[in-house]
Amino acid sequence: MREDRLYNISGTTTAIAFTIAIACLLSLTAVLFYEPHLSETAGLLSYLFENNLSVHFRIILNWVAIFIGGLLLLWINNTYTIVRAHSTLPMLFFLLFECTNPELTTGLRIGNILVPIILLSIALLYSTYQSIHPQNQAFTFSLLITIGFLFWTPLIFFLPLFWIGLYQTRALGLKTFLASITGVVTVVWIFYGIHFIGNYPLSFDNIFRSTGSIHWIHHEGKAEQLLYFVPTIIIGFVAGISSFYRHYSDKISTRVYNEFINVLSFCTAIFIGLNISEFYNFLPFLNVYVAIQAAHLFNNITNKTMVYLFYAILIIYLSFYLWILLQDLVSGVI
Repeated sequence: MREDRLYNISGTTTAIAFTIAIACLLSLTAVLFYEPHLSETAGLLSYLFENNLSVHFRIILNWVAIFIGGLLLLWINNTYTIVRAHSTLPMLFFLLFECTNPELTTGLRIGNILVPIILLSIALLYSTYQSIHPQNQAFTFSLLITIGFLFWTPLIFFLPLFWIGLYQTRALGLKTFLASITGVVTVVWIFYGIHFIGNYPLSFDNIFRSTGSIHWIHHEGKAEQLLYFVPTIIIGFVAGISSFYRHYSDKISTRVYNEFINVLSFCTAIFIGLNISEFYNFLPFLNVYVAIQAAHLFNNITNKTMVYLFYAILIIYLSFYLWILLQDLVSGVI
């Protein structure tokens, strides 16, 4: 087996088309043979998704968001070379983590819907590296994250992590921080004025009440959650340690980009542990970050052992997928 096998199969149009086709097949099969256990979303505008969309449209919207997220990963990597090469591996790992989990593909998950917002925000943050005027990017990603907060309250907890990212890209300063705060205030101010037009009763009390509805350390996890959470954080941990070990073999920009992804991955794992009731909404974000970490790992180390490990990961997640579907079948849910 050639040691550059992963590199050869990960950068072609055929690999992209094949990855998307398999992801579609897995998602469609899950919809046909699995009954999701959906939880309510928490956010000032979550009612737009809960009440105004048919079941089938929710599923299609969820799929579209997942594949947009995969394509954005592909674009971000090809633009900023965050895994040291133009590669489909970030998209491949993301779609693997997402589409082998029936809970993420058989209903509308607000986390999937908001993943493109986070990815666009990451791209904006990356563009602040060595930028003379990073205030525009700071304002825009803060605007995007705050808009997402209106649909899912916990998204706002990612904003301080982006301030850490500004520090890592050496773009954090008083003007940049104030621009970020202005982005947050702009969304709240505009939306606060909407109730005068649309009679929506928004006030700061609504915002605090929505934030207070987050249940920290409230629910115990289920076996199915650990089934996906544990191997994903193990992959992220191993890839993160590897990136530190090979720290100086990367370009400075690639090093900075991946340091930020390590922060996002670590903190998202903590958010999940503290708020297990929102597990399936946080999980898509963790899948994004670990997909980037894993792609960076497999692009850096291309020996025969890593090739075997790559296929082992594929087999493990596909086995989880089949086990969940069979368990649902045997239990009589379908």
